[in-house]
Amino acid sequence: MAGKCSHEDSRITCTDCSRPICSNCLVVCPVGFRCKSCVGSVKNPLTSVTPMLVARTLAVCIGIGCAGGWIMPFISVPFLSCFICYFLGLFTGRWLAKVIDHKLGNRVATIIVFGLLIGMAMSPLAMLPFMMVEILKVSITGQGPTIFEGLNLIASSLFCPVCFIAGVLRPTVWGERW
Repeated sequence: MAGKCSHEDSRITCTDCSRPICSNCLVVCPVGFRCKSCVGSVKNPLTSVTPMLVARTLAVCIGIGCAGGWIMPFISVPFLSCFICYFLGLFTGRWLAKVIDHKLGNRVATIIVFGLLIGMAMSPLAMLPFMMVEILKVSITGQGPTIFEGLNLIASSLFCPVCFIAGVLRPTVWGERW
């Protein structure tokens, strides 16, 4: 039964090959009814993703994460650096939304986040855990900033990359709703 239906008197026809199909053999599609042979032979170009497309998107996101990781340490405005990083990420995300291919579907968020994190790990932000330990050690011994100032530095240095990533994800994954 390669495309032929056992009931020739059916009034339902396949939208691709125009052969009659019975109610047992039809497949409901967004554009109408299709026979099983036509459904099995057609690849959907919207859902077929090549490894090169994933690699290209990942490479662009790694570059953005690395650039953001080099820029963020220079943004040291108390209590405003998180907002500045968010808007920097928002600006970058608007550009990225035009560049990436949305064939990736639900995987686009995962690829963007991993790319940004890998890129940030190749920047001075990779030293962030060591810097936090050193700030706490100096604050506790009393040789540097107070505990409150040290925790403020740590919170600011942690939230800036998070705000940058949220800013990038806003237009690329969650979409522009304003």
